[in-house]
Amino acid sequence: MIKFLNKRFPNDNYPPIIVHILYMVISVTFCYLYYHKFIEKADFYGVQSSGGIYAVLDNTAIKPMQFRLLIPIVFIALKKLIAVFHSISDGALFFAIVIAQCYLILLSFYFLLNKYFQNRAANLWIAPVIIYPMVWNFIIVNGQFFYMDFGVLLVITLGYYLIVSEKNGWLLVVFCIGLLNHPSVGYLIPAFLLFNYRKLLQKKTIIYTAVMSALYVATYTFLDYIFPRVGGYFIIYNLPRNLTLFHTLPLHIIARDLLFVFGSMHLLVALLIFTGLWKKFKGPLLYINLVTIPYIISVYINFSIEEIRNYIAVIPFIIIPALLFLSSLQNSFLAPLEKLGQAPPNQSSR
Repeated sequence: MIKFLNKRFPNDNYPPIIVHILYMVISVTFCYLYYHKFIEKADFYGVQSSGGIYAVLDNTAIKPMQFRLLIPIVFIALKKLIAVFHSISDGALFFAIVIAQCYLILLSFYFLLNKYFQNRAANLWIAPVIIYPMVWNFIIVNGQFFYMDFGVLLVITLGYYLIVSEKNGWLLVVFCIGLLNHPSVGYLIPAFLLFNYRKLLQKKTIIYTAVMSALYVATYTFLDYIFPRVGGYFIIYNLPRNLTLFHTLPLHIIARDLLFVFGSMHLLVALLIFTGLWKKFKGPLLYINLVTIPYIISVYINFSIEEIRNYIAVIPFIIIPALLFLSSLQNSFLAPLEKLGQAPPNQSSR
């Protein structure tokens, strides 16, 4: 596996084994907390349950859960494989699955950092910073369990990396996989366009945008066709309900959510903008993070604004500009590439 990744990502200095061990230990620690808050109490069978993996596999779950097939397919495949050797509880198996996803999130974020910051050795140890907003959005201020949430963040982080690396073929592969996990993968399309804003009329940009858009529409149209009697909804107009929450929710809850979503890292992004420091980094690698704007707007219109887990998809788009702001501080440990995205000087990651 390491040889394969070194071949596919030859310029990204694949991490040494000690870093993989560290990422796995961090993943186990984080997911252990997540397990005790959500997984050990999860209902994997309920037709209307947000954790209803078996209901999805039985084709009895409501929309939109029935369309989120990826994790249930992985879950049942692993359960049947493990059953050949030994039985395993649903909670333990799901715990192992989220640990694996968390580890891959850390690894993907390290590769992403290499597109922004010079010191790859430092990037190895900076990558776990993504766990900080995850602690807030997945655990501390999150009150709901959905089995696909780790997959959402993994697909978006990996897709982000593939966009800025201009590995468009692999982007399509990840996009197709993400379609079976959650519709939020669709935000990789505007992210792709924002990164390629200088090449919007070029043939390659038009083709990849059209292919991803067609895949998105075709996939969910097909799923809607093969699950015609499933109740629920695919999308809902939730703006009126969300606006009333500003009057019905206690003020301290509103203040808590506004302050601690992303662990307050969005405040660093605000400082990057209002101090004008963003001008130092203007270009495709900065502008791709503007996908946060349409995403937040869509949460207000079509989702529930008080569900902090709804914002996990834009965690990497918040962290990167936040780190760029920190890199502008005196004696910062972060050193952005002189021209964001160019290959840094020869450095060892070890």
